[in-house]
Amino acid sequence: MKFLIYIRKMKPKQFSFFAPVELRHGGEIRKGKRKIARPIDTKRPMHIVLRARKARGVWSFLHKNNKGIIALLLVDVAERFGVKILRYENVGNHIHLLTSVKKRKAMQNFLRVFPQKVMFAVTGAKKGAPQGKFWDSLVFTRVIHWGKEYHRHIKDYFWKNRMEALGFHRNQLKDWWTVPEG
Repeated sequence: MKFLIYIRKMKPKQFSFFAPVELRHGGEIRKGKRKIARPIDTKRPMHIVLRARKARGVWSFLHKNNKGIIALLLVDVAERFGVKILRYENVGNHIHLLTSVKKRKAMQNFLRVFPQKVMFAVTGAKKGAPQGKFWDSLVFTRVIHWGKEYHRHIKDYFWKNRMEALGFHRNQLKDWWTVPEG
């Protein structure tokens, strides 16, 4: 009895000379770890998430007193620092932004000023009269690739958050397959 042994040749893998670059920063990712520079790419869009568990009731971002003010603050701060807002979703206790920027310093300033202005507007806090910690953690940012990642994942993700802000539950949205274009 003859046994045939098939040996599959494995393709040689090219080793990377550089360590992989982390494209995400903030949120819960680096909690308890040492600080590193936030990755910012001036040629690609950035997905930004600001989350606050305290944003409920009159402090909710969707409250009638806060929704318009937050949108105006976003436009004002973005214009001030030269940040282009590609998409924006206010979900109530968190805000999603898709932005692009020409200069690293402009994005750093935007990420420093916008959350502060939102917190002051929502809580009524002032310098010298604090209300305690408002944001859950650092602002989460992720550099997005324009192709498949943007068209299949980010557009869908923003659409689901828009539906969640309108009152649909996440479990209802899992069954929906089609996402409107635009």
